[in-house]
Amino acid sequence: MTSNEAPVADWVTIPDLYRDPFPIYERLRAEGGVHWVPQVGRYLITSYEAVHETELDQEVFSADEQGSLQIRAMGHSMLRRDDPEHYVERKAWQPALRPGAVQRIWKSKFERNAERYLEELVARGPGADLIWDFAAPFAAESLRELIGLHNATQQDLQRWSQTMIDATGNYADDPEVWALGKQSFDEVDAALDEMLVWHAANPNESLLSQLLQIPDYRMPLDRIRANVKMTIGGGLNEPRDALGVAAWGLLTHPEQRAAVDRDPSLWHAVFDETIRWVAPIGLYSRQATRDTELAGVRLPAGARLGICILSANRDERVWARPADFDIRREAKPHLAFGKGVHVCLGAWAARAEVAEVALPLLFSSLEGLSLVDEDPAEIGGWVFRGMLKLPVTWNGRRTVAPEARDRDAAAPRVAVVGSGPAGSFTAQALRRTFPAAPIDVFDELPTPYGLVRYGVAADHQGTKAVARQFDRLFSEEGVRFRGNCRLGVDVALEELERAYDVVVLATGMHCDARLPVPGATLARVRGAGAVTRFLNGHPDEAAPDPLGEQVVVVGHGNVAMDLARLVARDAAGLEGSDIDDAAHGRFTDGVRTVHLVGRSAPADAKFDPVMVRELAGLQGVRHVVHGAGELSDDGRDARIDAVRALIAGGDATDEPRVSVEWWFGLAPERLEGDERVEAAVFRGPDGEVRIPASDVVTAIGFTADEGSPVEPGSHPDGRVSPGLYTAGWLRRGPRGTIPDQRADARELARIVAADLQSGAVTVGAPGLPGVEGETDFDGWRRIDMRERLTAAPGRERAKLPSREAQLAAARDEHLELPPLRTAASAEIGAGVPTTILFGTESGGAELVADELARMLGADADVEVRDLAETTAAGLDPARLHLLVCATYGDGEVPGAAQPFHRELCVERPDLSGVRYAVFGMGDRSYDRTYSRGSELVDEALQACGASRLGEYGRHDAGGSISAADAARDWAAGVFAEVSAATVGR
Repeated sequence: MTSNEAPVADWVTIPDLYRDPFPIYERLRAEGGVHWVPQVGRYLITSYEAVHETELDQEVFSADEQGSLQIRAMGHSMLRRDDPEHYVERKAWQPALRPGAVQRIWKSKFERNAERYLEELVARGPGADLIWDFAAPFAAESLRELIGLHNATQQDLQRWSQTMIDATGNYADDPEVWALGKQSFDEVDAALDEMLVWHAANPNESLLSQLLQIPDYRMPLDRIRANVKMTIGGGLNEPRDALGVAAWGLLTHPEQRAAVDRDPSLWHAVFDETIRWVAPIGLYSRQATRDTELAGVRLPAGARLGICILSANRDERVWARPADFDIRREAKPHLAFGKGVHVCLGAWAARAEVAEVALPLLFSSLEGLSLVDEDPAEIGGWVFRGMLKLPVTWNGRRTVAPEARDRDAAAPRVAVVGSGPAGSFTAQALRRTFPAAPIDVFDELPTPYGLVRYGVAADHQGTKAVARQFDRLFSEEGVRFRGNCRLGVDVALEELERAYDVVVLATGMHCDARLPVPGATLARVRGAGAVTRFLNGHPDEAAPDPLGEQVVVVGHGNVAMDLARLVARDAAGLEGSDIDDAAHGRFTDGVRTVHLVGRSAPADAKFDPVMVRELAGLQGVRHVVHGAGELSDDGRDARIDAVRALIAGGDATDEPRVSVEWWFGLAPERLEGDERVEAAVFRGPDGEVRIPASDVVTAIGFTADEGSPVEPGSHPDGRVSPGLYTAGWLRRGPRGTIPDQRADARELARIVAADLQSGAVTVGAPGLPGVEGETDFDGWRRIDMRERLTAAPGRERAKLPSREAQLAAARDEHLELPPLRTAASAEIGAGVPTTILFGTESGGAELVADELARMLGADADVEVRDLAETTAAGLDPARLHLLVCATYGDGEVPGAAQPFHRELCVERPDLSGVRYAVFGMGDRSYDRTYSRGSELVDEALQACGASRLGEYGRHDAGGSISAADAARDWAAGVFAEVSAATVGR
C-alpha cells in the first residue's frame, strides 16, 4: 500500500476539543485516523485499528517520549517507560493492586468509604453534587488508604490529582497550570519522604509498604515519587469519572436503569459501557522511534503521537451506534484501560470501587434518584474527560432493593425449542432471571444436548462434559425436558405461541454449506457436519460409503481439524471416547492420505493452533506442508509456530499409517469426475493445483435447515417479536463457540425481562399438554444408563443407533434409575488431588486460580501455587495440575512464570506421568498471540513428556463472560474426563 503524508487538521482547536471532542474525532476518523494537528503539536491517532497497532509494538511506538508533558508534570513514571525498565517497575507496583488483594483487603474498605460519603451526600440534601459530594471524596479516600498516605487528607489527594492532571494535559502551555502542578509535585514529595520512613518501620498491606518489602529490589526514590504521582493522577480520576459518567448515563436512560434494578449482575456491563462511551483517560502520548507508517500515513522518526482513546472507543467500524450509551451492546474489547504491556494496573481496583461497591450502593439506597432539571449536568475534557458537575435529587431512602421487589412478580411460562448448548444455556439464564417460571425445553430427539452429543468430536469428551451442568438444570432446577417432540410435526409453532408467554427457538443449523464450484454435486462429495454426526451415532444420519485412499478436506477451520483428526486416529487413539468403533473402522480404514486445503496463509488460517498441534501429535501420522511460504520464527504467532512444528516433525514417522498433506493459499475452482468425484482443482499463486481424490469433504460452514422456523441471522438481537425469540445460530448465523452461547443466553434473558417489564409480554399462558410419544428426563437417564452399561472397554458409551432403540430404552421400566445426585454429592473434582498453578502478570490468573480452589470446596485436596515459585521437580504425577496462565504483552509468557518455562525449555526434565490441563487467558483482539503465553508453557510441558488432559480452555478479556465463569466450565469438563477415565480403568 502506498503511504501518504499526514493530512493537516488546522481547523482543530483545544477549546473545541475540551468542550466536545467527539464531532472532531468523528471527522478525523472518517478522513483516515492519523492527522497532524498544529494546535496540539502532535499527530492525533483516532481510529481503533491505528490506536490498537501502536499498543502492539513498543519498539516502534515508544512510551518514553522526549519532552513529555507527563514527565514534566509528575516525573518519569513507568507509564513513560518501555520494557524492560517498565516491566521491573510494574512488577514492583503490583502486589497491592492484584485482584486477590483488591477482594481480600481493599473491597471492604471501599464499602466503608462509600457508605461514609453516601451519608455525607444525603446530609447535604437534594441538590447535592454527585461528583464533588460523593464520587470524588470516595475515590480520593479509597486511594489514600490504598497507597498508604496517612499524613494526607482526601482533600489533599483531590487537589494533587487535579492540578497534576491539568499539567499533564497542558498543551496550551498555561504558566498558571504549571505553577499549580509544581506546587502539588513538591507537596507529594514531602509527604512521601515522611511516609516511606514510617512504612519501613510499620509493615502493612498498603502499596508503599508492599513496595518496601520486596526482598530483592529497591526502587530508586525518584522513581517511587514519579510512580506515586502517576497513581494519584489515574487512580483518583478514573474511578471518580467512571462513577460520575455511569450515574449520568443511567439517569438519562431510565430503561437501562430499570434493567440494572432488575438484574444487579449488569453493574459490570454498566462499568464497561461507561468507560467505552466516555473514557476517563482520553489521550496519552507515544513517540515514533524510527520512520514508520501507520494507517497508510508516513510518520518520521521522533514524531509525537496523541493516542486518542476517546475516539477509538467510538469507532463506527467496531461498534454500531457508538455514540449511544447502551449496556446491552455486544461486548467488544474497549481501550479505556489501554492494551499491551501498559494495560492499567489499577483496573481491578477501579472496577471494584465503581461496579461492585459505589454504583450498587448509590442506586439501591436513594429512592427517586434523578437529575436536577434547573441545574443541568456538565461534562468536559479531552485529555481527561469526566463530569464537571452532576447535581441530583431524590425523595427518600430505599429499604428494599428493587430486585427484591421484582422477585415476587408474576413469572412467564417459557418454552425453549432445542436442547443443545444454545437452548440449555438459555433455559439456565431464564431460570436465574425468573426463579418461579415454568420452563419446558423441547427437542426433536428423545435425547437432549444436541450439538454436544452429536456435533462435538467423539474424542473431545472434555467439551461434551458441559452436558453435566445441563443435567443439573433438569434434575435440580425445575426445568422440564420434553424429548421426541418435533416442531412442525408433533407440535406447531403457533401452538407453542398460544401455550407459552415466551417461546425461544434454538433449533440451530445442521445443513452443510455447499461448495460453490462446478462438480459440487458429484457422488462422494460430502459435508463435514454429516460425517461428524454419523461418527457420533446420530440416529437420523445414514451410514455413508466408506472413504477411499485419497480424501480432500476443503477448509482450515476447527471443524476440518476435528474431521482430519478423527479420520487419522487409530482405535488406540480413541481411548475414552464414545465413538462407534465398528462404524469408525469401516468408514476410515481405507484412508491413506488426507489433504487439508485452505485459502489463507498460515498466519490468517481459521484453525486453533492447539488443534493443529493435537493433529501433529498423532501416532503413525506423517505431515507434509505445501505453500506455507516463509514463516517467521519470533515465537509470537501461535498459528505460524504450529505450522513450523508440522514442517519440523513431518518426516518423524518412517512408515506412516496416514499422511496429512497441508495446502495453504489455494481457492477451490472445480471438482472433476464423471459420476463420482475423482479430483479437486484449486487455484493458487502459481496457477492450478489438481489433487486426485476418492472423496471430498467440505468444511466451509453451515446453512439453514429446510423448514427452519426463521431465517438464521435475521434477528440479531434475538427478538422476532415480543414473546418470540431466537438463540444460538438461529440468532446470529453459523458462528460462535459453545462458551459464546452462554453470553448470548444471558443477554437474551435480559431482553425477555425488559419486554416483560414494559408490558410487551404478558403472563397467563396455560402451557402445552403432553404430546404423544414424548420422553422426559428420566427417559433420557434410562437411555444414558443403557448406553453406558453396554460400552466397550475403553469407551465412554455405546450410543443407541436409532430412534426406536432410544425410545425403547426410555420406556424400559426394568432399568432401575439410581437416585439423582444432589449438588453436595456431585462436587466437581471430588477425590482428585489437584494442584492449581497460575502464571500471572496483573493478577487475573491468580484470581481465577483462587476461584477454582473455592469451587472444589474446603474439603478437597487442593493447593494453589504461583509458577514463580514452582519448579519441574515440584510437579507430582500423583496429582492433577490445572494450569491457569495469562499472556504478557504481545505473546510472551508472564514474567513471573518465565523461570519455570525456561527450566522446561533448557533442561528438558523428564515429566512422564505428569498430568495437566490448560486454561489460557488473553485478549482476542491480539489475533496472532491470543493466549500465546499459556500455549508456550503447554508446548514446553508436552516436550518434556507431560500429558495434557481435557479441552484447552480459554478466556477473552474483551468478552462478556467472566474469567471465573469460563474457568469453572472448563474445569468441570476436565474433571468429567478424569472421572470417566478412572471409571474406564
